[in-house]
Amino acid sequence: MSAHFDPAPHYAPKQAPKWLILTAQIGVGVGILCFVTGLLLKGHGTRIRVAFLTNLVYFMGLSMGGLILACVMSLTLARWGRSLKRLGESFVVFMPFTLVLLAVYILTGGLELYEWYTPEPTYHATPHKAIYLDAPFWMARLFISLSILTLVSFWYLRTSLRPDLGIASKKLDGKHPKWWNRYIKNWEGDEKEVETSATKQRMIAPIVCALFACVFTVAIVDLVMSLSPHWYSNMFGGWYFVSCFWLGMIWVGILSVTCGKWLGISELLTPAVYHDLGKLIFGFCGVWAYMFYAQLLPIWYSNMTEEIGFLIVRLRLPPWDGLAMVVGCMCFLIPFLTLLSRGIKKMPKVLTLVLLVPAVGIWLERYIVAAPSVPQMYDVKSVPIGFLELGVTFGFLSGFIWVVMRFLSSVPPVPVSDPLMNPHPDDVHVHSMDDVHSH
Repeated sequence: MSAHFDPAPHYAPKQAPKWLILTAQIGVGVGILCFVTGLLLKGHGTRIRVAFLTNLVYFMGLSMGGLILACVMSLTLARWGRSLKRLGESFVVFMPFTLVLLAVYILTGGLELYEWYTPEPTYHATPHKAIYLDAPFWMARLFISLSILTLVSFWYLRTSLRPDLGIASKKLDGKHPKWWNRYIKNWEGDEKEVETSATKQRMIAPIVCALFACVFTVAIVDLVMSLSPHWYSNMFGGWYFVSCFWLGMIWVGILSVTCGKWLGISELLTPAVYHDLGKLIFGFCGVWAYMFYAQLLPIWYSNMTEEIGFLIVRLRLPPWDGLAMVVGCMCFLIPFLTLLSRGIKKMPKVLTLVLLVPAVGIWLERYIVAAPSVPQMYDVKSVPIGFLELGVTFGFLSGFIWVVMRFLSSVPPVPVSDPLMNPHPDDVHVHSMDDVHSH
């Protein structure tokens, strides 16, 4: 950021376009209809539950991924992407809804996908797995751990919002949403509130990050790895939560381009901001590939029955082998090759098209990891993704956009009180020779 930041245009919340909210509402309705239809249609129950589980782990990860990006910015005192911070923070408002969706998943027969839950298990559990894979214990640790993570995340969000809402409320002469008053009680002065907020954010951010890593490791093991109770990978949890962080960056980039105009922040989202974000996404593209390979190599060469079968089904047997190739191209090959270009990273619209590729690719990765582990999906002749599965996915996406847009429509779209919105006073800005000659 090379110019001084003027907060005045950003104090008042900007209203999301009515067509966007209406489309999101319709999308939620379509998703609910497709899910209910899938449950009622004979032979579709398993497929629709797998699609629901795929979307649950995808959007749960996306909800936290954006916030983790904001936390990392707080910890590193990052100025380059400060205009993206509020957008990243907004993703976490969907987390409470993921807890509701988890309850829906369980109440509509989601546990029937798990071999260890069936009345007559097809596998013989070892004593320690029999204790761990117990339905009440499984549900308790998921809900408790995710609830704690959500509460701590909202603590961070509230801390970040307080100085912005307090200062903005004064500038707007009280013409602000009434719920702001709850956040700015006992106001202690602008300078002190800004300083206190920055200190608290740096204190809470590492707690959020640590909890995120621990809780999401447990969650993905319970929700997805336990579909194959004999298979295990020590890196599976790390692969998941790191890819959630990556997913958060990707969607921050997509939504900043598509929503930046109505949020009134387009002038803050310079080519330099997208260049830096693109470099970060490019780097984590390599991290995703590395962590995949780090799991693949020891499992493949150890050739142990309980481990290698998980890979053979997905990499050697149709129809999953073809989908695995697609996932590899969408999550690594395409973004890696395109984001090598400096120019592409500086062109927001082109960058958005590129980012949509890994955004979809990660969804397919979540699907291929979960679906073949369900016994009823072993003998399918083609990848079972049809209209109903896409409808459920559209419903999840619409719900996420609806919630995030409603939140962004009620707060300042950027951290207006944050001093890091301005360039560092000691920064040296290098100009090209063309600029020098023109003067």
